[in-house]
Order: sequence, then C-alpha cells, then structure tokens
Amino acid sequence: MEGMISCAKKVLAAGVPVGLGTDTACPFVTHYDMWRELAYFKKFVGVTNAFALHTATQVNAEIAGIDGETGTVEVGKSADFVITDKSPLEDLTALRTPYMVVMRGKTIKNPRVKKFDYVETELDKLL
Repeated sequence: MEGMISCAKKVLAAGVPVGLGTDTACPFVTHYDMWRELAYFKKFVGVTNAFALHTATQVNAEIAGIDGETGTVEVGKSADFVITDKSPLEDLTALRTPYMVVMRGKTIKNPRVKKFDYVETELDKLL
C-alpha cells in the first residue's frame, strides 16, 4: 500500500494523470465501493475532495478515451450522476448512500445493493 501511495504522490507531482478504480478481483474490494477509492485517495495521497471527484469522473473518462460522451455534465453527453443527502465536496462518504442514480438519463430511485457487513466493517477502519 505504501508503494501505491508513494507512486501516486510522485506522478501527481510530475503532472501525470492518475485514474481511480476498484480492482474488484482483489479480496475486500467490491463493485459498490468506488466511493472508498475517492476517500482513500484523499486521506492517503492528500488531495482535496474536489480533486478526488474530478479524478474519478473527468480524468477517468479522459484516460479511458470516453470523455466525449461522459465524465462531465454537459449538453450532448450521457447523463450519469448520483444525488446524495450531503455534499461530497464536504464529505466523500456522502457517496456511500446515494438516494438517486441517473445513468444515461434513466433514474434509479433509492438504489439498493447487497453489501457484505464484515467487509464494510473492516474497510471502514481505514477511513
């Protein structure tokens, strides 16, 4: 973990774009925990909430080569976003429980995901 943190700090300092992802094939990593990647990025690499959100959206889309269709909210792009009770600019853990997801213009109200309590408890210790 220390190597990943050190590397992220060095490449960011050098102006190299960094993407965020979940590596869901690894133990204790789930598809529903992308918000944790942002929180860990902030905590361990020392970026702001705004930079973490920017990285997970616009920068990830640019790295993947799909920034013409997603990554920012603009006319002509796919409408992909979440709505939370609190601002993730103030607290990234607000992303943990969105009350609405809009994906490609389709609304999903009160999305529910089966979570693994043991995994949640263990990973929360790192927050």
